[in-house]
Amino acid sequence: MKNLFVVFAVALLTLSVIGLFDGCKGEEGPQGPPGPAGPDASAFEGFAEGIKCGSCHDPDQDTTYYLWGRRYQWSQSKHAIGGDIERNGSGCAGCHTTEGFIQRMKSLPVTNQLTPSPPGCFACHSPHARGNFTLRNVQPVSLLSNIVGVPNAQFDYGKGNLCAQCHQPRSMSPKMDANPSGDSLVITTTRWYAHYGLQSPTLMGEGGFKFPDFTYTGNSYHSGSSAIKQEGCPTCHMAEQVYPPNTGTGKAGGHTMNIHYTWDGVEGQLLTGCKQSGCHPSMTSTDYPGATTAPVGAQTATLANLDTLMQLLGNKGYIDTVSSSPNYGMVKLTGGKLVVKPAIKAGALYNFFFVEHDLSKGVHNTKYTIELLRSSIGEIRKP
Repeated sequence: MKNLFVVFAVALLTLSVIGLFDGCKGEEGPQGPPGPAGPDASAFEGFAEGIKCGSCHDPDQDTTYYLWGRRYQWSQSKHAIGGDIERNGSGCAGCHTTEGFIQRMKSLPVTNQLTPSPPGCFACHSPHARGNFTLRNVQPVSLLSNIVGVPNAQFDYGKGNLCAQCHQPRSMSPKMDANPSGDSLVITTTRWYAHYGLQSPTLMGEGGFKFPDFTYTGNSYHSGSSAIKQEGCPTCHMAEQVYPPNTGTGKAGGHTMNIHYTWDGVEGQLLTGCKQSGCHPSMTSTDYPGATTAPVGAQTATLANLDTLMQLLGNKGYIDTVSSSPNYGMVKLTGGKLVVKPAIKAGALYNFFFVEHDLSKGVHNTKYTIELLRSSIGEIRKP
């Protein structure tokens, strides 16, 4: 009993001393030096509460997203193996790297990415924060106009809006101007073109230069198709393969986003999206003849007109046909100072790169593409 009394007395004394010092506590002292910087979390996205990694990453458990299969498909895509990841400086990383793209979508400054990853799962999706694979951004996209007097265009094609975040024009200088001071356009860069990502403006029929004395008749079916307006680019590029007859599982469609593929040494084309109801049910090739190109196919006609225009531009000295690659997409502008007079003829050069860099060889918008080329050929042939 005596020992219990001693313990109680010591405890009471301790509480009294703590209260005494607490009551006499003075003002806080100056703040100490900052600690070492933690990891850069500007683009990091946490984990939704309750998310279980196994439900996505274990093929034995994943019966919803089939992530391992999607990841394999993506590994066959241009995003994975040809996305120009070396364009990792702050000016380009917002599209060419996953890290930079996340910064863009979060309205953060895009920084240099010294250890970048190519555009992959986390560029288009935010599964750890959302707990699902909804698309990161499907808002309409304003496409930059590089033609003086022509306003920006609004691209609104459903899920394809995410694609248009990068597959769109970049700025160029000088802009295409048919009436500049002195009526000549001076070009001092070999990169006088509106980017390689011109698929979105081509699809909607915007961004090319239209000559005032040529009658343009509009766009192809793809531009206004209700199916494509709702789903956009995935309608064709992400259609799942069907076996048979469209062989090539993991080589085309899905997250490969490829239309052309090689399977067991045989080249093929994914036409699943093309053959859906209301589109091209009897189509056998992407090089299909249409009202604009009959009797030849759209791609054959586009390449023929591109080749004609390239030769004419080469004869003018506007492009370097000697050192340019024979493959479209690699044609080079003449180096040094290029003076185009009258300036309106520069529209033919502008349209050549616009069509060439779309890379679909006319499929995205055949009528629009062919008319841009034919009007450019007519203009450049004028004395």
